[in-house]
Amino acid sequence: MAIDTRVAILDAAQELIQIHGANGMSYQSISRLVKIRKASIHYHFPSKDKLIEAVIRRYSITFLSLVDAILASADSAAVKLRKYVGLFETTLRDGAGRRVCLCGMLGAELASLGSPAVTQLRRFYRENAERLARILQEGRKTGTLHFEGDAETMGRLIFSSLEGAMPIARADGGVKQFRRLTDQLLRTVGA
Repeated sequence: MAIDTRVAILDAAQELIQIHGANGMSYQSISRLVKIRKASIHYHFPSKDKLIEAVIRRYSITFLSLVDAILASADSAAVKLRKYVGLFETTLRDGAGRRVCLCGMLGAELASLGSPAVTQLRRFYRENAERLARILQEGRKTGTLHFEGDAETMGRLIFSSLEGAMPIARADGGVKQFRRLTDQLLRTVGA
């Protein structure tokens, strides 16, 4: 069974970005991981910018579909929020404590990214905050979540906290540290 070269390139690029950032990912490093020539990578992705755009697009679609499944569930808002946080923990755990959210890592390198990638990142951030706001509004309405201020701002705060907690946990304490941080975060809204 042949592995789709384009998918293998995207997989390798995503892993490298999640660990080393876009500036630490090169066609040479992808070439070694996928065991293909750099020319093959250029065939599918003529520039690093195009590759990064494709990785962000695929990651966003996958991640947001997982979030949408959480939103569509019959779970309480508190459970939905815990499941949402679990998506970030899974990324850290499955990456042996080395991988962080792709878009969080790229956000740190915003100044070195092309305009289409920046637009996609901003959309990813906005869409996460909007989905979190829906969970928070639902929780406030049903009385399962309690917080001051508006749901949109709280959603942005939670999203920002999760993105920031990942590299901190990666640097010090791993998944256990991440869980301590996120448990405290969830307590701030009564989840």
